Amino acid sequence: MYSNYGYDSYYTTSQAANQVGALAGAALVFVVIMYIIAIAAAVVELIGLWKMFKKAGRKGWEALIPGHDGFVLFEMAGINPIWIIWMMLAGVVMIIPIIGWLAGIAFVIFVEFWVNIRLAKQFGKETGFGVLMAFFPFVMYPILGFGSAKWTAPKKLVNKPGEDK
Repeated sequence: MYSNYGYDSYYTTSQAANQVGALAGAALVFVVIMYIIAIAAAVVELIGLWKMFKKAGRKGWEALIPGHDGFVLFEMAGINPIWIIWMMLAGVVMIIPIIGWLAGIAFVIFVEFWVNIRLAKQFGKETGFGVLMAFFPFVMYPILGFGSAKWTAPKKLVNKPGEDK
């Protein structure tokens, strides 16, 4: 007894391989394009950071040194750079599954927003500008660096959020 379940057409092995190859090629093109966009955004962000550092009386090349640029940003924002060490320790907490991940990520996000909001205020901008800096540094850093905003030195380094009020 012969049953036909509507499978009159079928793929040969070579047709399936061609489709998989085409899909892999499309994925590769997508990944390459995303890498190019990411590199371009990083370069634009570094250029803006360089100009921001120069406005604040720092040397522009300090923006190119990973880690050191964070210390400079914290100082420019008026926040004690010891917070960078606390952020690194948040990475250690992340070895605890789920709770540690959530706590570490929440802490790093909080500090990132705090620094960017304080940095925006040092350049005479509002809180919303600082929030946008946290999300889009590749756009906002060049705006601060090349724009007309003037940096004002913080009166003192703060050690905890809300201490500067």
